Formats: sequence, structure tokens, C-alpha cells
Amino acid sequence: MSVHIQEVLDYLDAHPIGGFEGNVESLLEMLHDAYIAHNSIDSEEIHAIFRKLDSYLANFPIGASEELNRLVCSLCMEHEVLAFSHGIVVGMQLMTEVNYLP
Repeated sequence: MSVHIQEVLDYLDAHPIGGFEGNVESLLEMLHDAYIAHNSIDSEEIHAIFRKLDSYLANFPIGASEELNRLVCSLCMEHEVLAFSHGIVVGMQLMTEVNYLP
């Protein structure tokens, strides 16, 4: 049995997913949060980069330094969420192709 994307979208329109805790806006965001909670991306390389950033920011006024740090962290988070989302799409495509193997 094959399920087409429009059937999935129609189903989701008729049966909206609810019950998220916090400010989660989508199922994909909920999956990302669960993934991050159980698969830390913390590494020595990340710590080294932040130490280098902190050394550059040491010469900035406190308010500007904190704002720039928040901006860099937001940029990193946007890249992480986008990469996670694309990974999900690639995984879905891979499973679709595997399902059609002889």
C-alpha cells in the first residue's frame, strides 16, 4: 500500500496535531527538541570556537558583546534546525526509495 503526500496533508488538515508542551509550533520542532535533548551536540571544538568568540568580544562594550553573542547563537540554532529538517527530508526520500526496491 502506497501513501501519497496529499493523503498525508489531507489527514493532517482533518486531524491537527495538538497537545504540545511549551511553545512548540510543529511536529518537526517537537522532534528536533526531543532529538537535541537526547543527542547532545556539545563538543570540545564548539567550546574552543566560543572561547575564541569570547576573546574577540572582550573588547566590545558589555551590551554589544552580549547582543552579538545572542546573535551568533541564534544563527547557529537556525542552521541546526535547517540541517535537522533537511536530514528528515533526506531520510524520508531514502525510505521511499528503499520501499520501491525490487
